[in-house]
Amino acid sequence: MDKIAKRIEDCRHGKNISQSELARKVGVTPQAVQKWEKAKTVPRGATLRRLADVLGVSPAYIQFGITTSVSDTFSVEQETPDYVVVQREKQDDWPFSVTREQFNRFSEEQRSLINRYIEILWQSIEKKES
Repeated sequence: MDKIAKRIEDCRHGKNISQSELARKVGVTPQAVQKWEKAKTVPRGATLRRLADVLGVSPAYIQFGITTSVSDTFSVEQETPDYVVVQREKQDDWPFSVTREQFNRFSEEQRSLINRYIEILWQSIEKKES
C-alpha cells in the first residue's frame, strides 16, 4: 500500500495540485486524500477511476505501477501468449491459469491485491449462494 500512496502523491505533485484541490476534483474529502497518501486506505472502484482520470494515469498505474495502457474492455483474446497458459477447449472453460512460478513474479503488493480480490469474489459468491 505504501507504493500506491507514493504514486498518488507523486502524480499529484506532478500536476502541481494540493490535496484539497485533488479531493474536490475527485469528489472526496481532503481527509480521504490524506489517508491515501499516508497509506492508511486505498481508493477503489469508481473513486479509483476518477482519481486516475484527474491525475492523467490509468487505475492500473495507481494500483500496480503498470505504465502500459490496457483497454477497459480487455479480454482474454487480447492477451499476449506470454500470459495465456492454458487455451480454452470449450467456450465456458476457464480461459487461463497462472502457475506458481508466474504468480511469484508479481511484486508483494501485486500478490496481496490479487489475493484480496479473490477473497472479495469468494465472499460475493457465498452471499449469492446463501
